[in-house]
Amino acid sequence: MGMLVSDYFHTSHGEDSMTGQAEHKPLTPRQEEILDRTLELVREMGIGGLTTRKIAEGVGFTEAALFRHYPTKQALLLALMDRLEDLLVEPIARIAADGAVGAAERLERMVRHHTTVVRQFNSLPIILLAEASVSGDTALVDRMRAIFERYLSLLEEVVRAGQASGQLVGAIQPDCIAMLLLGAPAGLAIRHRLLPDAAAEDRFEELLIPFLRASIDTGEGSAT
Repeated sequence: MGMLVSDYFHTSHGEDSMTGQAEHKPLTPRQEEILDRTLELVREMGIGGLTTRKIAEGVGFTEAALFRHYPTKQALLLALMDRLEDLLVEPIARIAADGAVGAAERLERMVRHHTTVVRQFNSLPIILLAEASVSGDTALVDRMRAIFERYLSLLEEVVRAGQASGQLVGAIQPDCIAMLLLGAPAGLAIRHRLLPDAAAEDRFEELLIPFLRASIDTGEGSAT
């Protein structure tokens, strides 16, 4: 079936002062198993084909038993969004906090991590974003907004520091550069779902990411 969520982060975490990580409620082993199976189903068929019956069958118990762990589909999706933050934003936060590495290098690593998540988890970030956007569910929308606001703020912080130290071009506002760097792997996610092409995705990693770095890197300054 491929890599499971728990292969990346088996347990939830508390508040991390260095990364600003949001506190997640600790999960039971059964909840971990349910989230792993849910992620597999989302990877295979997207949110539209996700049903509690299929999830329950995947973990070997009834829907009634599933509801004891996650009483609603909303609760399950919110837990999956917590995992998305663990998979996508937590590693990016650690990269952003590494002051021993120059700004351009950190930004490249952040984009590459996003790309890895897109390819390994079948565009999970864009799938959950789309689901939240069309659901009309305020809780889902607010959770996704918080995740992507945090992601953008991490990009902007690195850009701002890089511009202040002369490592990055200063003619473009930090929020614009952040949107560019977030938007490139988001575009890859759309292609990955609708027009899958491994060669094109390889070119994205081999050619486009270095191009993005070169477009903002002054080649001057040192790590902050």
